[in-house]
Amino acid sequence: MATTSGSAQHILIQPLTLQQIHAIQENNRIAAVLPVSLEDVSNLSPEELADHLSLQLTDSDLLTDVQFERVGAQDENTVLMKVSGDVAMLLETLELLSEHGDGEDEEEDEDNE
Repeated sequence: MATTSGSAQHILIQPLTLQQIHAIQENNRIAAVLPVSLEDVSNLSPEELADHLSLQLTDSDLLTDVQFERVGAQDENTVLMKVSGDVAMLLETLELLSEHGDGEDEEEDEDNE
């Protein structure tokens, strides 16, 4: 994936991986261009759309301060949205889950001895 600091250069068709998030984040913010159906833009409230875009960008609704703007059209039913947000809460949560998961593995190893 070609990137510049803080943003992805192409249209994302699947959520960013944790490694990609780390690679493109700048000051805990990421940005990328996503295809979004006009139906979603029309039918979701701004808060629901922000959550939907967070899921589309990171596979999580933990992206905060989500901002979005239309930057083009892909076809008659799909707009291109530049989506940005703060990943601090997402990264902290994943780190805590990772640490907790590592602790459980150690406990299981001790139980098996």
